[in-house]
Amino acid sequence: MTDDAGRAERRARLLLAGVIALGVLLRLAVARAQGFPTDVGTFEAWAERLASVGPGRFYEPGYFSDYPPAFLYVLWLLGAFLDGEPLRLAIKAISVPADIAIALLAARLLWSFAGRAYGIAAAAIWMLQPGPIFAGPYWGQVDAIGTVPVLGSLLAAGARRWWLAGVLGAIAALVKPQFGVALFIVVAAALIEFVREARWRPSAQAVGAAAATAYVVSIPFWGPDPTRIVGEIFALVRSAAETYPYTSLYAFNPWSIFYDFWQPDGALVVFGALALVAGLIAACIPLWWRRDTAILLACGAFAAMAFYFLPTRAHERYLFPAFALALPFAAARARAFVPYAVLAVAFALSLYFAFTRYQQYVDLRVPAFVEATLFSRAGQIAIALLMIGAAAYLVWRLVRSDARLEADATWAVRVPLAPRASWTLPAGLGPGRLPTRRDLTIAFLVALAVLVTRGYRLDWPREMYFDEVYHARTAFELLAQREPYEWTHPHLAKEIMALGILALGDDRVVGHEPALPQGAPTAFVVSNDGTRAYVTNDFEVVVQARGGSPRGRALGVPARALAIRGDHVIAMTDTTLAVVPFAEVPSNTPIQQVTLPFAGATSLSVAGDQVVVGGAQGIAVYPSLDATPQVIIQPTVALTEKPDGSEIFALDPQGVVHEIASDTLTEKRALTGGQIGTAIAFVAPSLSSDRIFVARADAPVVDTWDLETGGHDQVRLSNARTGTVAAATALASVPRTQFVYALAGGQLVVIEPRGGSAFASIGVTGRFLGVDGEADKLVVAGPAGADLVETGRNALAWRLPGVLFAAMLAFFLVLLARRLFASAILPALVGVVVLAESSMYAQARIGMNDIYVGALIVAGWYFVVAAYRPRGSAVRDILIAGLLFGLAAAAKWAAFYAIAGLALATIAVTAWAYERGRPGTGGPLDLLAGRGRNAALLFASFAIIPTAIYLGSYLPWYGGPTIPYGWNIVELTQQMYWYHSGLTAPHPAGSPWWSWPLVLKPVYWYLGQASDGENGYIYDAGNVVLFWGGIVAFAWCTIAAGRGRRLRLLLPVRLGAAVPWSAGGDVLHPSDLDLRLPVLSDIRVQSPDRLLVQPDHALWSPRSVARGRGWGGDRVLHRRAENTRATLA
Repeated sequence: MTDDAGRAERRARLLLAGVIALGVLLRLAVARAQGFPTDVGTFEAWAERLASVGPGRFYEPGYFSDYPPAFLYVLWLLGAFLDGEPLRLAIKAISVPADIAIALLAARLLWSFAGRAYGIAAAAIWMLQPGPIFAGPYWGQVDAIGTVPVLGSLLAAGARRWWLAGVLGAIAALVKPQFGVALFIVVAAALIEFVREARWRPSAQAVGAAAATAYVVSIPFWGPDPTRIVGEIFALVRSAAETYPYTSLYAFNPWSIFYDFWQPDGALVVFGALALVAGLIAACIPLWWRRDTAILLACGAFAAMAFYFLPTRAHERYLFPAFALALPFAAARARAFVPYAVLAVAFALSLYFAFTRYQQYVDLRVPAFVEATLFSRAGQIAIALLMIGAAAYLVWRLVRSDARLEADATWAVRVPLAPRASWTLPAGLGPGRLPTRRDLTIAFLVALAVLVTRGYRLDWPREMYFDEVYHARTAFELLAQREPYEWTHPHLAKEIMALGILALGDDRVVGHEPALPQGAPTAFVVSNDGTRAYVTNDFEVVVQARGGSPRGRALGVPARALAIRGDHVIAMTDTTLAVVPFAEVPSNTPIQQVTLPFAGATSLSVAGDQVVVGGAQGIAVYPSLDATPQVIIQPTVALTEKPDGSEIFALDPQGVVHEIASDTLTEKRALTGGQIGTAIAFVAPSLSSDRIFVARADAPVVDTWDLETGGHDQVRLSNARTGTVAAATALASVPRTQFVYALAGGQLVVIEPRGGSAFASIGVTGRFLGVDGEADKLVVAGPAGADLVETGRNALAWRLPGVLFAAMLAFFLVLLARRLFASAILPALVGVVVLAESSMYAQARIGMNDIYVGALIVAGWYFVVAAYRPRGSAVRDILIAGLLFGLAAAAKWAAFYAIAGLALATIAVTAWAYERGRPGTGGPLDLLAGRGRNAALLFASFAIIPTAIYLGSYLPWYGGPTIPYGWNIVELTQQMYWYHSGLTAPHPAGSPWWSWPLVLKPVYWYLGQASDGENGYIYDAGNVVLFWGGIVAFAWCTIAAGRGRRLRLLLPVRLGAAVPWSAGGDVLHPSDLDLRLPVLSDIRVQSPDRLLVQPDHALWSPRSVARGRGWGGDRVLHRRAENTRATLA
């Protein structure tokens, strides 16, 4: 074999493997669908029954099963090893190996008779046509399994292996009775051999082998008695035929035209049976003259069509074997391809119609306009007529002249008369090199610029926004050892955020104010602007501005509670309210006094002009201090209000919280489930429901209620993070962060409100709490002074790790550009694009997992590329890449798609070297390098290591309180998959993919007040220019890589597809695309790079165009004419 011939043979094998692999991927993609639950559930039940009781008791009286034994062996094997969801998925995908076998059998047949190209075409036609995909892995049916022995039986007969033909024909008939057409054709051909050629061995071998096979296969189910076996098989076939006594079970045959579907066929069944017998006899007539492989396949196809079009009671899938048997003719004979293609498309459409009739079982729906037109009664008749016509024309073509396996001249490959032009790439897009000190400096400066630009005012907003309410919240839950709320993604990113909170949250005392010279405080309050108000043990009201000196403003006020409204202090005594101004007034000026309607007041709350006082005798509500109060009899220990004063929440002595409407003073509901309490706080977390917190009097526990659902939960203040603390005596909520602070003895416990996570404990000396909102401080006042606790650093703490990973992402993008391409300016351009991409900017600043997985994926790809020109060891680079991919997988499942992309690259590299006749020379990704050692290294690096890291990252979850719902790792993974695959509900940030290029609907992440009366907005919109530039560069790189035969240009294209996004049923918004943006950055700058590095030529000048150096000329893509020759496949 010459070098050219050998290379053509290898290329053909790779193409064959490629089309089969593509078909397998399509089938696996649809296998996850629900399918037809009744069919799939029946197969599951049979598999489990076989595994539990064995074949001998399977066909017990009263148990439904209309399948002969052959297919049950497959179910028996699956049921013995699988259960539950794995069993369901295995049954859904069980037809995939059969489809591969059909494609290989057809390709092998044509490979020798017609040529390589026709074998590849046969495999492609089968693997990519919609009918087998829909009927098999989507529907969950198994017609492909029975079709394999049908096809094999006729091929064996054509090869004169009559005994094998009988064995396979019997197996096919014992899968489903309609697959017995193969045995019928084989026996007919053998009998004709006896009549025409006086050869008795074919008949004896075929019939004897078929009978022996049927007997052996049936023994485990019905025992060794042959008469019982025959009786049971006939009874099974008769029972199956009588199960559905209707004209047509969605088979688009003449009965469906004249009598419609599912009509009683009592008066028609005999005529249908006679038509079937006549059709089967007619199918055998060509065997009288020829009994070669081609005519056997053609007659088998005729018989399969007869089973579909002629009898009543035909199912929609009875035509399935005909497509496999006619496949070689469709690939090799151009005139047979047209009716085959028409029939295949109409058959797929008929399956879609039949499947969607069972709306009570399936989740697939037909669009209304299709239902009203194509699937109307007239449309059904049109489809049936089209299928009958296409089948008749195909039969006519095969009978006339096309029942041959030799290719006709129409499909021949012609030798080009003119030389073919190929392209080479511009110098700037040539192979890259090791990063130099200059490249490292550029990468470092870009990373530093990312840190500065993304880190600016990173602590705003102080509260959580967008999906931080999932990811950042869960980081606090992990710290508090509570069950995680966000379990639908791997948690490495959340663990890193938790580390950021520990390192940078700054939950500590950061300052101290000295003790009051006027005496120890007995009541205390702080306004949002930092003004402090005290009542001392000498009954003096003291006012102190933040950082100022304490000033006495009133004497003789035995206040039990204080509040600040405007520039006044409202002091509540046992029986009165005293209004004390901030400003100094003459000593003889009387203080405004308001007498309460009851004595024994214990609680005071102010919201706007409204003042609410609570005590043991009830609640008094003052719309203003000049108005007459409204009183409700509700004993109260503590109370709080909504910020707008619309609702009051009163804690009674029994621990019940009463929700009271302020305007009517009527109770809306009572929140039960708690215990006797000492303090209460209202919290309104962003993007979450409002909550009430109550400190228990007898235990270090805070009861919480969700005001939207009424649900009750408990926050235990003592845990591994906070240590052992006492019961809380005071609560405070910080409006900017909505965090709750519980004063428990000498400890201040910090609580994230959404998850009720007590994650930090701070030693303090005071006994009163006040919030200095503008200074982001919690003031803890006591006799020894006031401790100042930082409250505004947690937002920065959980976001800053993302900015660090964004800098890492930018750093490796620049170096990746250096590794991939020769241009010296391209790495800097990549850095500019990274800085200019607004979506990358937004993603870096939010506490979500996308920036983490994106950075780790790109870093992993960098080391994969670096392995081809390593500084030290290529093995080390591959291992580092596997480590990074594993960490990425522990942050988000998208990394597994990146690993799948790497697997495709590995296969492509291996195939490339194999096709060129140099297997094992493809470099670090070549599976054949090192006589298997490299394959072992790649498997360890990109399968074992990522899986170990992913599973190992979950080890701290198990055996502790952070495991969600008590699941194990398998159950958790199932729930994660089901959650994301079923996430189809409308989303407020969702938008159709076609709106993204024009940014018609950006994703608004935050809208709220920033500071100084200004509003703050955060939205993820992306850069329209760079978006479109990326699309153009994608297309350019793909074409250039193909024409220039440069795989490194395909690498960024593969990178871009590494992080999948779907335009299907899942919830979708543009941020799903954000992980592609780092890859687009490399690709966008490739096209203009050549223009920038060749400034000495005016690419658009008339002279340069005349010389062929313009855009499209040899300065951009050089053309080199070379003599080529084409060989016939």
